[in-house]
This record gives sequence, structure tokens and C-alpha cells, in this order.
Amino acid sequence: MRVGESIKKGFEIAVKSMDLIGVLFVFSFIWNLINVLYAQNVQNPNAINPALVAAAVVFVLLTIFFQAGSLAYIRDRIKTGASSLAAFFKAGGAYYFPLLVIAVIVTAIIVVFILLATLGSFWTRQVPVLPVVLALLFAAFGIYFVILLFLAPYIAVADNQGPIASIKKSVGAVRQNILPLVLIFLILLLIFIASAFILGAIFAIISVGIKGLTAQVIFALLGSLVNSFLGVFMSSSFMGYYLGKSSSSQGSCCGGQTA
Repeated sequence: MRVGESIKKGFEIAVKSMDLIGVLFVFSFIWNLINVLYAQNVQNPNAINPALVAAAVVFVLLTIFFQAGSLAYIRDRIKTGASSLAAFFKAGGAYYFPLLVIAVIVTAIIVVFILLATLGSFWTRQVPVLPVVLALLFAAFGIYFVILLFLAPYIAVADNQGPIASIKKSVGAVRQNILPLVLIFLILLLIFIASAFILGAIFAIISVGIKGLTAQVIFALLGSLVNSFLGVFMSSSFMGYYLGKSSSSQGSCCGGQTA
């Protein structure tokens, strides 16, 4: 599947998945509403609020569940033309552990490279320019490794693979398809930026007549709706690309490993 076909397929799947978008919208809006209400009532912006930290942890853990369910929902809709919220909730539990492990590994890689960049800057701070060079070098390597693992969640769900097998296969798949994957990402990024600009303009107009908390809630609602649609659009585009490649190579996407 080509880049243009993947983007088109992603949009078509998103349009047909309003039930999924509705569930994601509710989840996103609740979190955005919590942040809006917290911002309105916070006394010291620099203080750590244990309740908000706990809510953030719960939100991250729930996000993995919603990601697992969404990817399975999208997979079924691409393959069979139909899916359901019952399948979404079932898959959220079934694929939760693999996606959680993948998320932990990706986070660990990011933390390691941040620590390396920090330590490198500390050890070479007496040498002009070198700390900056090391920081940029470690950042580049970190980003590259994270990119190599990008398809792992899609593979875990699409091919029913474990986390390690999905990571191995993602490395091979991304290496052999880096250009089209980057192009899809850049196109989607431009769409996200344009959407953010339009939302900002709408919020500026709303703020003229509506002030304070009401305006913030309206913006949170609109932002949650748009982001939910764009999230399904993005996931559908990449899932469509991966499944198209898997189909054309008889289940061994892009020459990657299967176990």
C-alpha cells in the first residue's frame, strides 16, 4: 500500500468509526475537564498535587487499554469492513499486557538516552561545544531507536504477537519502510498542525463573547472531539499501511522477523 492510499484508507476508516471516536472522545474530554478544573482552582502552580499525579498515572494506564482496543477495532474494520465496541473492550484487555511492556521498553530507552546526554554534558562541560554535540548525538540515537519500535503496538495487535516478537519485527519493518512511514507521519503532522491552528482560531473567536471557565470547557470539548478523530485517523493510516505490506508479502511484513 502506498503512502497516499494509506492516508486515504485511514480517513475512510475514521469516518466509519464514529462509535469508537465517541468512546475516545468521552475518555479524552473527562481528562481535559479534570485539567481545566484543576487549573481554575490551583493555588500554587509549582506545587505537586498528589491527586492530580494519581489521576495522571491512572490516565496513562487507561490510555494503553484504549490504544489496544482501538488498534484491534481498526484492524477488524480494515480486514472485514466491520467492527464493534464489544470487540474494542475485549481487545483492550487481551492486548493490554503486550502494549504495556512495549510502552515500558520505549520509556526506558528514552530515559536511558536522556541520562546519557545529561551525564555526557556533565563530564565534558569544561570542553566548549562538546556537551552540546554529545547531547544532540544521544538525542538523535534515542529518537532513531524509538522510531524503530514505532510499529510494535500495531504488530502486537495485527499479528497477535508478544511484546518482544513485536519489537523485533518492528525493527525490521521500519528499517525497510522508513521513508514511506516518515512521509505518512509528516502528512499527518501537517494535518494535526492545521487542525490545531483552526482550533486556536475558533477558541479566539469564542473567547470574545464567552469568558473564563465556560470558554475553557468548550475548547476542551472541541479539542477532545477533534483529537479523537485525528487519533483514529492516524492509527488507521499506519495500520492500513502495515496490513497492506503484510498482505503483499504473505504475512512477513517488509522482510521483518515473525518471532
